[in-house]
Amino acid sequence: MFRLFFNISNPWSDRWENIKQWSGTTPFKHKFWEAQIDKTHDVIGVDIQYSVRQDHAGIFLCLAFLGYEVIFNFYDSRHWDHETNNWAKD
Repeated sequence: MFRLFFNISNPWSDRWENIKQWSGTTPFKHKFWEAQIDKTHDVIGVDIQYSVRQDHAGIFLCLAFLGYEVIFNFYDSRHWDHETNNWAKD
């Protein structure tokens, strides 16, 4: 897993509200996407993640600026089985 994270938030605020979210399928088997916009207490923030060989592996991007954040997630719906080192069978 790779993760780059930076965040400055307002410690006196507990603001959080989901404004809108979307999700859907892709032409790729077991792959889905999600996007959302939130009100937060973050002044500025960046969160970039790339993961493989773990539950819901994929790409996660979050950008926050002046109390709002935009999130995008492209992920695999399957779970990783560490014993077999492969995707778990349902």
